[in-house]
Amino acid sequence: MRFAIRLGLAIFLTGILVNSSACGLTGGTATTSPQASSSAKASPSPASSSRLDAEVPMPAGFPSDVPIYTGARLTAGAAFAASGQTTWGMEWETLDTVDKVQAFYTSKLSQGDWTVQFSGSANGQFSATFSRKSNSKFGGIVGADGSSGVTKISLSLATG
Repeated sequence: MRFAIRLGLAIFLTGILVNSSACGLTGGTATTSPQASSSAKASPSPASSSRLDAEVPMPAGFPSDVPIYTGARLTAGAAFAASGQTTWGMEWETLDTVDKVQAFYTSKLSQGDWTVQFSGSANGQFSATFSRKSNSKFGGIVGADGSSGVTKISLSLATG
């Protein structure tokens, strides 16, 4: 029940981030990036950069082992901490298709210490919940929407 409440809060915060990024706001609280992991992003080519929103810094403390879609640009990110719990809300953009993004998260969140459950996929969108096998209180939601011509990847993550 407690995880469900935190997950609901994470969804709410992601909604705020998506709306604020559409208005050109960034709620990021970080000035540094986490260590690079094998799934760390690469910068898009200069030609494709003009179609993507401006990049923002990674919020402080974002776990480096959470898969980030390769080549995606972080366009909104914030961390919220209270009572020893942290919740992150993030949005990335890529010119790749939603199908490619879904295949990436299906692969990365189905191995190691991760488990994933897809809850829907249709009309150029998908959503899924994920968590650590070793700590079910560490999890979140990931989804993508390609309806604007740019694939927007939203991720909310809560730790407890």
